[in-house]
Amino acid sequence: MFRAVFLDLDDTLFDRTAAVQRWAATMLPELDEADERWLLACDARGRRSRLDFATDLVARFELPTRADVLASAFPLQLASHVEREAGVREQIARLAIQTRVAIVTNGSGAAQRMKLRRLGLDQLVHAVFISGELGIAKPDPEIFQRALRWSGQAATDCVFVGDDPVNDIAPAAALGFVTAWRERDAWPSELPPPTHRLASLAALEQVCA
Repeated sequence: MFRAVFLDLDDTLFDRTAAVQRWAATMLPELDEADERWLLACDARGRRSRLDFATDLVARFELPTRADVLASAFPLQLASHVEREAGVREQIARLAIQTRVAIVTNGSGAAQRMKLRRLGLDQLVHAVFISGELGIAKPDPEIFQRALRWSGQAATDCVFVGDDPVNDIAPAAALGFVTAWRERDAWPSELPPPTHRLASLAALEQVCA
């Protein structure tokens, strides 16, 4: 068992793409399959800037709002469409009994904390490190180091779990963490492989055993 488990949030503890699809069904009810594919590509699983994403949406769908207004509203709107994946809350609850568990995530404090509440994790995890509250965002090593200092453990005794090879896994590995990649896309060939691959989060308990 690791001394501490650090978890990314979006696309690690819930399916962000599904949340975007639910948001789009509410905001753009006439969306067809081609438009939905375009929207998901435009969003790039949250890796594009919110303003660029909103600007493209306003232009394509001729939305009656300014791009900056949509960009500002989007994080909380998306958070309201987050849904639990079966078994995730129970799994985190079991881990939290055995070891220290913390969230390390990029995003605004309000949106990320709403997601944690909707997932039922806000009262289960022992600490939460959010870029919007700290002024430090992954892949900056400082946010990982701050979480590590909180744990009081050596990085080699901890595991970092995330879906993003560049923002989660590579910087954590560089600091000495054991890494567990929640598979969503193909692994970039130019990066060293993660310590563990998780086809689903259910596999994490075996990694942590």
